[in-house]
Amino acid sequence: MTYKTITRSVSLLAIAGLLPAALMAAENVPSKSQMEKEKEGIELIRQVEEVSRDLVYNAGRLNSFKSNILISHWTHVHHLDQIKELVNNGLRPAIVRLTEIQPELPAWKQESIDRLFGAAKAVTADMNSAYLTRQDAAKRPPVLDQEYKALVSQIYGHAQTLVTTSDAAETFATSLLAAEEAGLKVRKQ
Repeated sequence: MTYKTITRSVSLLAIAGLLPAALMAAENVPSKSQMEKEKEGIELIRQVEEVSRDLVYNAGRLNSFKSNILISHWTHVHHLDQIKELVNNGLRPAIVRLTEIQPELPAWKQESIDRLFGAAKAVTADMNSAYLTRQDAAKRPPVLDQEYKALVSQIYGHAQTLVTTSDAAETFATSLLAAEEAGLKVRKQ
């Protein structure tokens, strides 16, 4: 009789001990609306990555042209126009929406968005400066414009930062969301 009472008491204590952990785990499970925001965040980060890859391509082309005297001023302006189009119509809308939903996302994703925002801002500033520099020095070959060449290199570097950050954030977020949808309890930071 005593054995049954002790066993029952130990079982009840074990259940009571697990209860707070179960309640904490339930608090870490995102709600349906939270998961929708996270899915939207993943899509926006994926969009940033795709646009950033195009930015890297165009900035890479400009980088390869900056030492070639045979490449015209207009070729440079064409690629700068492409970068401007990508920034204004692809990157900016995605970054704006990400910053709008940022407070509702996990802390690690908020940090990723901050990094993406910083790199996007730098690409935009350098693109504007390079564009103005090229317009002001239209008669001078781009090969001789050291400021322009430095700006092109910076655009390329910032675009690469956008690609690597967005790729890592999107891969991690997709895996995390898939694990949560499968019912796995994953600790978020």
